[in-house]
Amino acid sequence: MEGAKRLSLPFPLDSRRIARAMHALRYLFPCSAILLEGLLLWRLARHGQCIRYPHVTAFVAFDLLSNIVLFLIDRSRPEWFADAYWRIASISLCLRFLVNWEFFRGIFPRRSTLYDIASRIVMTVVLFTLPAIVFLGWKQASSLPYLYLHFSPVVEQYVSLAQALLLLATAAVAWYYRIPLGKNLRGLGLGFGIYLLLRVVNFASLQLLRGFSSYWRVLTPMTFVGMVVLWFWAFWEYAPPPRRESADGIPCPQWKMEWLHVWVRIRKLLRVGAG
Repeated sequence: MEGAKRLSLPFPLDSRRIARAMHALRYLFPCSAILLEGLLLWRLARHGQCIRYPHVTAFVAFDLLSNIVLFLIDRSRPEWFADAYWRIASISLCLRFLVNWEFFRGIFPRRSTLYDIASRIVMTVVLFTLPAIVFLGWKQASSLPYLYLHFSPVVEQYVSLAQALLLLATAAVAWYYRIPLGKNLRGLGLGFGIYLLLRVVNFASLQLLRGFSSYWRVLTPMTFVGMVVLWFWAFWEYAPPPRRESADGIPCPQWKMEWLHVWVRIRKLLRVGAG
C-alpha cells in the first residue's frame, strides 16, 4: 500500500522539499529587498545623501515601489505577474544608466582634466561596444520562435553587459590615475558591478538551460538583495572621496599626448580589422 502511495506521488519527496524551499525563497527575497531598500532610503535621507546621490536614490525608490507592486500582483493576480515584471524591468533598465552616471560624476568632477580624459575613454567604449551588443541582442532575439517571451531576457542580458563595461571603463580610468574613491563610491561601484555581471550570467543560463527558469526566479532577486546589502554598508554614513589635490595635476600636454597615442592605436586596429 505504501509502495502504491509512493508511486502515486507526482515527484519524489526530495523534489517536493526543494519545490517548497524554492517557493518560500520566492517570497523571502522580495520581502527582504523591500525591507533593506526602505532602510537604505532612510540612511540616504538621514545624512542628506539623497541630494548628493540623487540618481541612486531615484533608482532605489523606484525599485522599492516596484517590488511592493509585484509582490501584491503575485499574491492576488499571478497571471499578470510576467507582463507587469517585464514592463517594470524595462524602466528599471533605463534607470540603471543613471547609476552608471552617478558613479562617473562622483569620481570625475566637471571642469577637470580627468573628466575630459575619462569622458573620451568612456565614449570610445560606448561607440565600439554598444552597436555590437545591440546587433548581437537583436540577432539572437529575432532567431527565437517566441519573440515576446524571450526578447526581454535577451535585451536585459546584453544591456546589463553594456552597463558593466561602462562601469569597468570608469573604474579602470580611476585606477590608472590612482584616484581615491571613498567608501560611498567604492561600495556603489562594487555592488553595482557584481549585480550586473551576475544578471548577465543568470539571463544567459535562462536561455541555455531550459530547466533553469525556476532557479532564475530566485537567483535574480538574490543578486539584487546582495547589491542592496553592500550599498547599505557603503551609504551608512557620508564618506566622499578624499580631496584630490592632484586631480588636475596632470599637465595638459601630457594627457593629450596619452589620449592621442591611444586613439592612433585604435585607428590602426580598425584598419587591420577592415583589411
